[in-house]
Amino acid sequence: MANFTTDAKICIDREVSLANVEENIDDIVEHFDVDKTCTWIRDKDFLKVCLQFPDELLGVSAKIYEEIKKRVEVDLYIMGDTSYASCCVDTVAAMHVQADAVVHYGHTCFSKTNLPVFIVLPKRPLDLDGVMKTLKDNFISDDDVRLCLFYDAEFEHCKDELSKCWFKHYPRSCIAYIEQEEKQHRFSGRLLRNALEEVLPLEKLKDYICIHIGSRGQTVFNYTISVPAKEWYLLDPDQQKLELMEETPWFKRRRFLIEKCKDANVVGILVCKLAGDQTKDIISRMKQLCRVNGKKSYIVSVGKPNVAKLANFPEIDIYVMIACPENDLYSSRDFYKPIVYPYELEVAINSKREPYFTTHVTDYDELLPGKRHYCDIEHLAEGGDVSLVTGMIRETKLGLKAGDSTDLVAKQNWALENIGSNLQNKTWRGLEQKLGETEVKKAEQGRQGIPLQYKNEPE
Repeated sequence: MANFTTDAKICIDREVSLANVEENIDDIVEHFDVDKTCTWIRDKDFLKVCLQFPDELLGVSAKIYEEIKKRVEVDLYIMGDTSYASCCVDTVAAMHVQADAVVHYGHTCFSKTNLPVFIVLPKRPLDLDGVMKTLKDNFISDDDVRLCLFYDAEFEHCKDELSKCWFKHYPRSCIAYIEQEEKQHRFSGRLLRNALEEVLPLEKLKDYICIHIGSRGQTVFNYTISVPAKEWYLLDPDQQKLELMEETPWFKRRRFLIEKCKDANVVGILVCKLAGDQTKDIISRMKQLCRVNGKKSYIVSVGKPNVAKLANFPEIDIYVMIACPENDLYSSRDFYKPIVYPYELEVAINSKREPYFTTHVTDYDELLPGKRHYCDIEHLAEGGDVSLVTGMIRETKLGLKAGDSTDLVAKQNWALENIGSNLQNKTWRGLEQKLGETEVKKAEQGRQGIPLQYKNEPE
């Protein structure tokens, strides 16, 4: 029960502190690209624009709002509490006011969206001399091995100086620049270029050593597991320390979850992102993948997932989460049922996928037709198999394919309704309207006080 309840004394005594971002900013207009934002709004002739802020920037949101209103005639809205994750563009909230566009502030995952977006990246000073000294101490030249430089999005403002120093010492190497527009060979909001400004495909990096300038987090973790390279290093500019990154334990955990996917009979498609048409496409693909392999699937949309929400669906054996690559819930072990990537479900039950992989696919967009990691869906071979988790024989079930008889369709629909009846029999199923069934009551005085001791309760 510890996951569902919290000691009341802890909640009451807890002190909430909000960092004052404004103290570290000399010029709000320059730091948050207010002039560029206004030019973009004016050139595109937008009439209604939403300003999306993460929690740490809400303290300066009103001032940014005022600065934009001074410079351009536009209807502005501030969005704070996002529907899913602050790195994703919250098109759901923007649609509530029929917004024409969104200005996104702070860290971003560069995911696709169906609304025009202007991204204002965070800015952080970089000790360029210290960074280059650390690099030269560890990598004298790129004569024997090629190098590729990655950097956090907060250093985008000094990329020109960084690239100049980089190519001066490593002329045969390349840099993964941030690229917001959709272009060929673009991956995870990045585009590889060499000293001659030539665009290189991602496959080139298998012969490179990659170095990421920034702090440890979900972004560099995604690059480490999804970008093929000889080695991955993290250079922390604050400590001027180079660290080799190895994620072998993580890959062992994911291979275990692939076995759990094979054992699962009921799959929950957990929707944690609605922006972009590719979200609908990957949901359809996951449903089709389950159907041809005889697995039942449900679409689950509960906003921001937590342990209590997903515990309401004990019938589901495993969840495949449709979210941006920056979501860290994939590695959480607090949930009662495992959460996997769409790629892991593909590896588990799509016979055309290689069963063993050394690099992962964190961006589900790469699994769709025309993308780098797309392949046709094919069910597993009919017969028996042994589960590596339970040690028991696992029967391979063949599901519905094009041209199959309607008897199988009726059988599958009956099975889905049978499991769905469990939800209908629950005493509480969420917020229901029940129009015309609830008696209208007059407004009356409610409880006063705090949950620990209401005023109408005895001492």
